[in-house]
Amino acid sequence: MRRTMRPLTKACFSVLGLKSGGQFLIVLAALASVSSANGVQAEPEKDSGSSKANIKKSNKTFSGNVSWYGAQFNGKKTACGDIFDMNKKTAAHKTLPFHTKVLVEDPHTGQSVVVVVNDRGPFVKTRVMDLSRGGAVSLGTIHKGVCRVDCTVLDNN
Repeated sequence: MRRTMRPLTKACFSVLGLKSGGQFLIVLAALASVSSANGVQAEPEKDSGSSKANIKKSNKTFSGNVSWYGAQFNGKKTACGDIFDMNKKTAAHKTLPFHTKVLVEDPHTGQSVVVVVNDRGPFVKTRVMDLSRGGAVSLGTIHKGVCRVDCTVLDNN
């Protein structure tokens, strides 16, 4: 299945800490060449003439409710030993390996964010993941508290 990078552009821009569109285009070109080396082809976007790269996804997908956590745990150690920074795009998941990247998409708004699993949880049965405050802000769910999402585990290769 082919998907555009457009919904991820803003998330990738801030995750990578880039400050200009030129820097982003250099990173995007590098990702496209790495993707091509891995057998994933980049193709031109029809509406703007710029290029896009496909995200290499695994077959693991899941959907459900996510919530977010922040200030109460800020500065404390996560389950993997990292110091929790509520403004980074991280997440807690019950079973995914630490440092796994997950694409989290809100099907109602089309917004998405890539988070990195660095903690365990949630400990509420009706939820599939807890996002950091930074992840919830990027996804646009900070004021909702709980949101239904579709998640795709990204290939770490």
